[in-house]
Amino acid sequence: MVLLMMAGCSARPTSSQVEISEISMREVGLTEPLTIAEDFFPKDMNIVALGDSLTEGVGDSTKRGGYLAYLERKLLAHKAIKSVTITNLGKRGLRISKLDEVVDKNKNALQHADMIMITIGGNDMMKVVRSHFFDLSYSLFEKEQKKFAVKLEKLLETLRSINEDATIVLLGLYNPFGTLQAIPEIEQVIQLWNEGSKEVMDRYENTVFVEVADLFANHDDVLYSDQFHPNDLGYQLMAERVYERLEAEETLVLWIREQ
Repeated sequence: MVLLMMAGCSARPTSSQVEISEISMREVGLTEPLTIAEDFFPKDMNIVALGDSLTEGVGDSTKRGGYLAYLERKLLAHKAIKSVTITNLGKRGLRISKLDEVVDKNKNALQHADMIMITIGGNDMMKVVRSHFFDLSYSLFEKEQKKFAVKLEKLLETLRSINEDATIVLLGLYNPFGTLQAIPEIEQVIQLWNEGSKEVMDRYENTVFVEVADLFANHDDVLYSDQFHPNDLGYQLMAERVYERLEAEETLVLWIREQ
């Protein structure tokens, strides 16, 4: 009561007020003013997902969007995140040359995204397999990968022009074939493709490349019945890897601080 009356009489604290405040803080064991933790007020996260069948979730028995559904669950377990809204724009069979159309039609959603998730490249690589099945060579994939890298850079530039702040996450490719007689260097092809994509991503700030190839190497239990797309376990492992990378890059911590 004494403090309230004194505060009402003067905007400037008196020496008595300062002394009482210091005594009060010492009595409760405080030496500094209390600060509010960054996770005290949970935030709403908005995610836009672009890409091919892995974004659409082909092979997911729950039909809830593949790895995105598992990632949503992981994010919601974070005490600083109140809600997660995911706009899934994935389309089976999509190649990177067709992503421009998707981006152009969904600029508004992308403008408001906190995070942009991308799976792309598998169908670009498969185009080489289908077009040159009887004369496949490492050089053909190498040539196509260089074209892909140019298009990926253009995509990133477009996304940055729409949204300067969103974290852009690209998931790498994996080898669903095991061994491919027509191209015994298939593992090297996957590595070439992923390294090229990571190199492009590294040129841009606030981007994350997520390696998933090792999750599918010699593990038949993570593939759907078509032996190409991930099954539920495969998608779950992908989501866990994405979350691990976000934490390793402190992406979530930085995002929370900026909100």
